[in-house]
Parts: sequence; structure tokens; C-alpha cells
Amino acid sequence: MPSLIENKIVTRREILDMMNEKEKLEQQLKSLLELLESHRVSMEEPLVDPQLFPRNDVDVYEIRLLRVRIIYIRNDLRAIMDRIEKGLNAYFTQNHTPEQHLPNGHGSLKLDE
Repeated sequence: MPSLIENKIVTRREILDMMNEKEKLEQQLKSLLELLESHRVSMEEPLVDPQLFPRNDVDVYEIRLLRVRIIYIRNDLRAIMDRIEKGLNAYFTQNHTPEQHLPNGHGSLKLDE
């Protein structure tokens, strides 16, 4: 089933907006991962001790919230990357006429007189 982006004309501006959104998500992800690292914990590291009690050397609640937020942003990042891919594909496969690319519709850069 084709997505909405494949059925409409995609503009350069829309693609650039999606790429800006992607960059913002990447910055958020980087910040959250640095914050998680400041707690000396990774995404995979267990938050319980060998006796299965919550670890007392870290703030388990805050780390869980960070991990959940990281997962959400990773999912959003995957989604925007998919939208960018489809948008670029649609942009470069839609029929462009010379008038859309050149100011006067001719092969010359001179303005019409």
C-alpha cells in the first residue's frame, strides 16, 4: 500500500524540513545518551543486583525514564529517516519540467526581457 508521501508532490522545502527534524532528533538522542553515560549505565546494563533487588548505586527510576525516552527518539528517528527516503524517492521520480528548475524556462541564466 503506497504511503501518502508517495502520492503527493514533494517539494525541496519539505525534504529540508524533514532533514532538520532528523538533526534535532539526533541532537536529543546524543544528549540523552550522554546523560545516561554520566550515570555510568548503558542501555543494556541490568538495573538489579545479583539478588534481583534494584541497584542502590544508581537512580533506577531516572535511568528507566532516560532509557524509555531514548527508545522513543530512536523510533522517531527511524520513522523520519523512512519519510526522508520516501520523500527523496518521490522528489526525484516525479515529473519535473524545465520551468521548475530554471528561472526563465530556458537553458540560459539570462532573465527574460
